[in-house]
This record gives sequence, structure tokens and C-alpha cells, in this order.
Amino acid sequence: MSFIVFQDHIWHLLIRKNVQSIDYWTVFNLPFAPGTNISDDEDSNISSIFEEASDFIDGVEGKGGKVLVHCFEGKSRSATLVLAYLMLRKKYTLLKAWNALKRVHRRAQPNDGFAKTLLELDRRIHGKVSMEWQSRKPTMKVCPICGKNAGLSSSSLKLHLQKSHKKLSSGSVDSAMTMEIQKALTALRISRGGSVSPTQRQSLLILDE
Repeated sequence: MSFIVFQDHIWHLLIRKNVQSIDYWTVFNLPFAPGTNISDDEDSNISSIFEEASDFIDGVEGKGGKVLVHCFEGKSRSATLVLAYLMLRKKYTLLKAWNALKRVHRRAQPNDGFAKTLLELDRRIHGKVSMEWQSRKPTMKVCPICGKNAGLSSSSLKLHLQKSHKKLSSGSVDSAMTMEIQKALTALRISRGGSVSPTQRQSLLILDE
């Protein structure tokens, strides 16, 4: 995995010092790379670019280079492509690929539709699936100013505040974000559940035809 580099959020790439601190040769950028306009929706056909992405990564690795793989949030589409690459080119099972990915990118979390696609790929390559995926439906972030849905992440909420409420001072935006963080911490203390991740199945799981 040393030839694949991750960046958590696409906007971090706009900060020059962040770009300079990352040692990579080239970028595979979703959704802006030609032919890779895949949205982070469960019904998006992300498998349609598995081969293209894998060829791209293969080509760079073969020259001893590194690839920066990223999307908007840096955890669903880009993570799915890296998992597919490890399965298609390195012949990893999904479980082995997932464990390798999480060691270097703990925030990786493909959406449930992409997870189903990866499970189907696992079965196609290895004749069975190596793990089950526990569905996780993230809570929609609601803007504390206008009450509108602002996306699934704190980054999306902050972007909404900056774009839709331009008259707010930076201090007001920070205050709104602090409120959101406090809500998340309170929920965490109540649930003690932490993040949901895939787990190895005790018995063999075969997807329905």
C-alpha cells in the first residue's frame, strides 16, 4: 500500500503546504478525472471504472511512483476504488483488502451500495465472500441557522455555512461547528457504539443470486 497515498478531504489539496508535504507522482481525482463522474450515491455504478482506475494505479506503481487517490470526503468513492484495485490486481479477498486499507486510512467507509458491489466482486474473484458488511446509515447534518439538510459530514456543514450564510463571521461559523461537535460527542457518550465497520462473518455468507 506504500504506492497509494490518501488525503482526507479534497479541499485540503487547495492548501499549498499540504500538497507539498505529500510525496506522490500523480493524482486519481474523483469525480473530476475524465470518465469518472461517479457520485457518492448507493445506486451509482462505480464498478464501471474499476478497471480504468486499476490500470491507472498499476501504471504508476510499475514505474515506482505513488498515486494520490481522493474524492470529496476522501472515504467512500476513493476507498472503494482502492479496495477494488487490491482485489483485482493483488488478488486480495475483500477482508484482506479492508484490513490493509484501514491500517493506513482509518476513516475509509464506502457507502452501502458500493459495499454491495465490492462483496459481489469478492464472490466473483474468489467464489465466496470473505466478510459481511454491517449497514450504517449516517445522520444527516442540519444547519443550525436555516434548518436545511447540509450533507452527511461536518465538512459539508461547514461548506454550507460558508456558502449559504456568507454574512456570518468566521467566529459565528466556528460557533455553529462547535455546536455540531458537541452534539456528536453527546451522542457518542450515550451510545458508546463508536463507528460501525465490517466484521468477519462467523459462518460463510453467500449473496443471493
